Amino acid sequence: MKLLVTGARGGLGRAFLAWLRAGLGTHHDVSAFGHEELDVGDHAAVMAAVIEIAPEAIVNLAAFTRVDDCESDEGSAFRVNALGPQSLALAAREVGAALLHVSTDYVFDGEKDAPYDELDEPSPISEYGRSKLAGEHLVREVLLEHFVVRTGHLFGSGTDHLSRSIERLRRGEAAGGLVDRVGTPTSVAELAARLVPLLLSRRFGTYHLTGPDVASWFEVLSRAKELGGLPGEVETQHAADLGLPAPRPRNAALRSLYSAAIGIEPMPSLDLSLKDLLERR
Repeated sequence: MKLLVTGARGGLGRAFLAWLRAGLGTHHDVSAFGHEELDVGDHAAVMAAVIEIAPEAIVNLAAFTRVDDCESDEGSAFRVNALGPQSLALAAREVGAALLHVSTDYVFDGEKDAPYDELDEPSPISEYGRSKLAGEHLVREVLLEHFVVRTGHLFGSGTDHLSRSIERLRRGEAAGGLVDRVGTPTSVAELAARLVPLLLSRRFGTYHLTGPDVASWFEVLSRAKELGGLPGEVETQHAADLGLPAPRPRNAALRSLYSAAIGIEPMPSLDLSLKDLLERR
């Protein structure tokens, strides 16, 4: 399959390219772009790149993910997270390609007392969540052959909150984890391994792809400390004490009604994913 990948320098992008190289990479012709090579918010540049390459599928991993900055820079948030996916969808339609667009658990308000599934109505509470939901809507409006993949609480890229916190614990330093917000922690490596199988299914639509366990970051860090025998202490944090500009959902957990039924392999447990991360770092 001829693939065009955007956001290739981010954590998920690096994991996706690593999966292609390690596994099925020899079967795919991949053109990978970081933000410096292709700004998805530049409509003309997107159209030119996609038309020149003429891929069979586009995997959009590009996003403006600095949640607090989205509150003060709404223009950049919507340019990248909403209009960027629209441009990719328009370009995909032009060349007859499918588009897989990665979205977020932050499209929900967090007031549900159970994990959100694909039939729950989004209701974002931050500009980041609003911009990502706008991107979903624009992709659906433009292109029938699309996948919207919602995920969240990603870890394992080396630059994410959990990876940095584990390194502090290894050094014997303290690391803080929120106790009053939960999600479904998801290994970037495990998510990356499921994107091409989803593309190949041709079962277009919206899917939630996350790890199976609901947990707070405090719980995740505590498990990592125990599993890795890490000397540092895990300290409790409360959302109200952090003073962050952007509101976050108290419950960002996701589950899927569809993914297993269409042949997407369930992700391993949180403990197994943490053991893999601890062994690799």
